[in-house]
Amino acid sequence: WEHYPFNGYYFLRALYTLLAAHPQIELTTLGACVARGLTPITLPQLVAGSWVHGTLTTWMGDPAKNRAWELLCEAKLAFDATVAAGTLDATERLAAERQLALCESSDWFWWFGDYNPADAVSQFDSLYRRQLSRLYERLGRAPPESLSKPIATGSGDPEHGGVMRRSYAS
Repeated sequence: WEHYPFNGYYFLRALYTLLAAHPQIELTTLGACVARGLTPITLPQLVAGSWVHGTLTTWMGDPAKNRAWELLCEAKLAFDATVAAGTLDATERLAAERQLALCESSDWFWWFGDYNPADAVSQFDSLYRRQLSRLYERLGRAPPESLSKPIATGSGDPEHGGVMRRSYAS
């Protein structure tokens, strides 16, 4: 989206306008389908789409991506323990839940890996660790020392930065 003006706002607006006007397409939501009583069907299998080359390596597998997941899991365990202890009031808990949701965004993991340029990786690494630290603070806990250490460095070609690793036919 960073290559679309205004993060794709005008593109998406035009796309949805065209889809909404199309005579053979009905835009809806899952909630609206349930409300209409539509019966779901069971898919025999579900595979990852072409966006991730069918492997999900855009988000996991690389040592830096895996480390980022480990840090998130540790933070989630701290969140669960704090919530179970009942030490947060309703406002604090909501703020912690929102902060956890920020930390769980898949975009963080996309940026980690050797194929993105160092400048972009460094920025996202720092932001990710800052978001995790903020979660610990919202839980009334000190962020662990591990969050002061960079996760990834990146070494990709800046010309291709911001995209997942390409697959090339041999």
